[in-house]
Amino acid sequence: MATSSPLRNLEDEVLCSICLDYLREPVTIDCGHVFCYHCIIKVCESSRQPLYCSLCKTAFKKENIRHVWQMASLVENIWRMKVDEERQPTEERSPEQRAEKLCGRHMEKLHYYCKDDQQILCVMCRESREHRHHAAVLLEKAAQPYRGKILNHLKILKGDRDRIQNFQSTGQDEIQDLLTKFQGHRQDIITVFEQGHQFLREREQFLLDLLVGLEQELTEGRSSHITKGSEEMVRLGTLISELEKKVRQPALELLGHCTTDGFHCDFTFSRYPRKKFWIEKPISPAIKKRAEEFSDKILSLEKGLRGFHGKGMGEGRGSVIILNSQTANGYLSVSPNGKSMIFTGLWMNKYQHGQRFDPEPGVLGSKGFTWGKVYWEVKVDRIWWGAEEEEEAMKYRGGAREVSGSSYLGGFIGITDGYSSPGYRNESEEVEEEWSQENGIWPKFCLVGVARESVVRRGFLAFTPEEGFWTLQLSSAGVYICTSSEPFQILSYCPRQIGIALDYDGGKVIFTNARTQEFIYEFSFSFTGRIFPFLWLNCMRSRLTLRP
Repeated sequence: MATSSPLRNLEDEVLCSICLDYLREPVTIDCGHVFCYHCIIKVCESSRQPLYCSLCKTAFKKENIRHVWQMASLVENIWRMKVDEERQPTEERSPEQRAEKLCGRHMEKLHYYCKDDQQILCVMCRESREHRHHAAVLLEKAAQPYRGKILNHLKILKGDRDRIQNFQSTGQDEIQDLLTKFQGHRQDIITVFEQGHQFLREREQFLLDLLVGLEQELTEGRSSHITKGSEEMVRLGTLISELEKKVRQPALELLGHCTTDGFHCDFTFSRYPRKKFWIEKPISPAIKKRAEEFSDKILSLEKGLRGFHGKGMGEGRGSVIILNSQTANGYLSVSPNGKSMIFTGLWMNKYQHGQRFDPEPGVLGSKGFTWGKVYWEVKVDRIWWGAEEEEEAMKYRGGAREVSGSSYLGGFIGITDGYSSPGYRNESEEVEEEWSQENGIWPKFCLVGVARESVVRRGFLAFTPEEGFWTLQLSSAGVYICTSSEPFQILSYCPRQIGIALDYDGGKVIFTNARTQEFIYEFSFSFTGRIFPFLWLNCMRSRLTLRP
């Protein structure tokens, strides 16, 4: 081990400055520096005249190159000393030397890389017949290009990592900001609904207390009424008994009790006054008035809750409903924005589309629904409708027909009446409409509702749930439901704006008066496939407009 450092110094002296390897066939040039024969020949072949030494830059001539045999012997001896040092026992080596990988064939340290065979070699492998004439370089020199490529790729990867980290950091900041905003919204929701709950609880308690007061007054009035009636019955019973006894008395005895001026008989009859008890009203006008006011409060409460229910369904999807003009019948003209349509009476489309309704004047919405909730409104315009017609109709209407067991949210469940479609209506049928009105027969004006995507679109159709239609029929006579071959009237007036709420998952289609939030009707059905908004119009000078 003592010769380790001098050997390393000698090893540096016998390395070629061109190939950085042990000198092979060492030669000297004019300036005295020594190189491998093949290395200096390559310099002579690749360089122009004059030739210069790669170490001292002194000019030399090719013909003055001389072999240095003594140097060749010295290189061989140094190489053998190097081999002997590497062959020393493992236990005598340092930990760094034991950790080094050795040639599996010669158990020598690996120093070289064969470019021809792309193999790592030891000293003995390099001098073997197999690799002696190959281009072999030191491992460090061979690894430099790969190390450079790795460093360049590593630089790119680090840049990508830094960009991802910046993007991730920015994204996390945005997410955190939004989460913070959501926390604020959560607190706002809790606060608003808590205030709403508090208001509803207070309103509920107020109405219940008011109802208890009315019930208590009515109960007390009933007790007083019963007491007075009982007392009067007793008094009348006593008087009846007395009169029955007197009527059975002999005439002498009966007349003997009466004085000549008849005072006693008049006194007897006066015990029963002319104002009878049963003529008195059982409920005082004040209590009746308060009961009517209480009923009005309940109706207002129901109206408000129905309005909230209808608008709440509209917030479920927030979809903007427009019409698909390719499904519109040729007599219908759809506006460019798809929000309204009119019945023209003229065939507007020259080309037939497979999805167009014919001859029914119907049209589908452009977007179908397979889940969730959505709400939209249909405004109905006719020129013969006055501005106050609906209000007058509402004032004098009979209202919706009541069905046993239904509620304002449940609708008229179980009604099985409906209608089937006739043909078109045009201006020439105005006289027929007037005749129908006089005779109590009202033709349908339009249909609003929803339809399944797979509905039949050719020929005259039956607009019933079994055929894939859930609609209301609107006419001058009022509103009808369409569930079978004959229409069934549920309103005696026709609203100017209909609210339609589709709850796909809940299997419901709810219709309301969009202006008053009054409940009209509810269909219940287990939906399959895609459901589209549906409109049908067969009257001239009429328009249906979608909102929103």
